[in-house]
Amino acid sequence: MLMWNIRRKVDTLQLPRRRSVIQFILKDTPEGVANYWLVTRPGEETDLCLTDPKHDVDLYLSASLRDLTAAWMGHSSFEAEILADRIQLTGHELMARSLTRWLIRSSYAELDASGSRPAARRVRGC
Repeated sequence: MLMWNIRRKVDTLQLPRRRSVIQFILKDTPEGVANYWLVTRPGEETDLCLTDPKHDVDLYLSASLRDLTAAWMGHSSFEAEILADRIQLTGHELMARSLTRWLIRSSYAELDASGSRPAARRVRGC
């Protein structure tokens, strides 16, 4: 589910104007290590591949499922996870540096300027 949702939040306008391939290497999944590939093309919907699409990989993103989820959901930030070496990026330098421009976090991610989650809001009737 995480990778399907991430696939929907890739801004291809922020990526190189050609096909780009990003391989996600997720450690500590119930199956051990899981590999997923996002294949982007300008003006097209991003593809999520569960098997190697046999294209050269531009960027490798390696993380535990927990750390990637924390950054994407807003419990942490990509910057904090990368600085703590819990998310590693290898490959295309510009794509790695611009990760937070092309990989849009979950709609539920709400961090304030300090990087903390805002106080919980009370929802009427809940």
